[in-house]
Amino acid sequence: MRHWVTSALAIIMATFLGSTAWGQSVTPKEASPTLTLQEAIQTALRIHPALQSSEFAVQGAEARAKQAESPYYPQIGGTAIQTNGSVRTNALFSPSGSLIEPNRSDFSVGVSARQTVYDFGQTSSKVDAQRSDRARFEKDAVTRRMEIVLGVERAYFSVLKRKRLVEIAEQTVRERGVLKLQIEVLYRNQLKSKLDLGLIQVQLSDAEYLVIRARNDLIVAFADLNNAMGVEGSAMYSLEDLPVAVEPPRAIDALVGEAMDRRPELLSLKERMRTAEHRVKAAGNTNFPTIQVVGSAGDTEHISNRPNLQEGGWWAVGGVVSVPLFTGFLIQNQVAEATAQQRETEAIYRTVAQNVQLQVKDSYLDVVTLLPQIKVAEQQVLIAREALSLASQRYKLGLSSIVEVTQSEVAVTSAETRLAETQYNAKIAEARLRYAVGGI
Repeated sequence: MRHWVTSALAIIMATFLGSTAWGQSVTPKEASPTLTLQEAIQTALRIHPALQSSEFAVQGAEARAKQAESPYYPQIGGTAIQTNGSVRTNALFSPSGSLIEPNRSDFSVGVSARQTVYDFGQTSSKVDAQRSDRARFEKDAVTRRMEIVLGVERAYFSVLKRKRLVEIAEQTVRERGVLKLQIEVLYRNQLKSKLDLGLIQVQLSDAEYLVIRARNDLIVAFADLNNAMGVEGSAMYSLEDLPVAVEPPRAIDALVGEAMDRRPELLSLKERMRTAEHRVKAAGNTNFPTIQVVGSAGDTEHISNRPNLQEGGWWAVGGVVSVPLFTGFLIQNQVAEATAQQRETEAIYRTVAQNVQLQVKDSYLDVVTLLPQIKVAEQQVLIAREALSLASQRYKLGLSSIVEVTQSEVAVTSAETRLAETQYNAKIAEARLRYAVGGI
């Protein structure tokens, strides 16, 4: 009787010491400050180079749109020309040939202006094309923004998943460490065999191996999070504990319809089609005349000593009508090119629309598949925990071997790992579905 009491007290002390030894988490120390999901998203939207690139592309498109508007304004230039010999300066301040005349040296300064009066819609079509192109770049920037947000959400939930897996692995090490200490006490009191001690030591080593791998995966996940935010380095953060609940999605038809109306890729391609339409129109309008008003004013001084020549200020004004008669099939091929680009864009739109619908359906099926899997995984954890408790009691009473206990512990670890992976995979699938329908 005294022998059993001594063994029981030894087991209790071993349990207490084991809990104390493994009570502190062996998770790598996380760096402060705490990083919430919204803070991570805002950081990415502020400094991510991909989004900055999109913003510069929009600014370039805006500048091209203003360039296309330049024919609406007068084109004014200043000129200073000195001529020697028989070369003369015409009214538009450019050297021109002349009939044989006495050589002389002249110096002329002045300004010239040119204003397009009417070009049968050439300029307006080009302006409309550039404005549609600018709108396309704006939609592309929204696409980059959505991709960045999705990348941050995916990386953030991946870190939470890896962190949870580390906690599960550490808990397994603690539980097996306690069991090992208990069996060591029983073995020293010749109540359990050397085989039981060897098996639990192997199981403890396996658990410690899984902890090492889980920690490494957590570090990699933090690196992915930093990359998703556009942050250099491998800093680790203390993340907020987000709920893992996932709401059932709406009907698939409603989600597909919303995606067709909201996805910025499709809106960008629509703007691209409008750009192509305007370019077709602009290319066709170049067949028509262009009417301009030109004028110049200046002053001419003779350098050579020719007192009989007139000099001083003068001005000139006139009108110019330009009609393309034959351009070597340039205009016809410009129209053909713009038409081909328009049809190409229409084909691309249909392809992207099909891909968008497929993305929505895939994300929808992932969510509706993972939701029942979460419930099954939760039941598996309860069943595995209950089985472990029964196996431990049977082992203490000598009704089963240590193999049954270790198998039950492995089942608990697998069930908890499967539950954590399923829960966070469902959160990632929910984020993918939100992206697929055009939400942020």
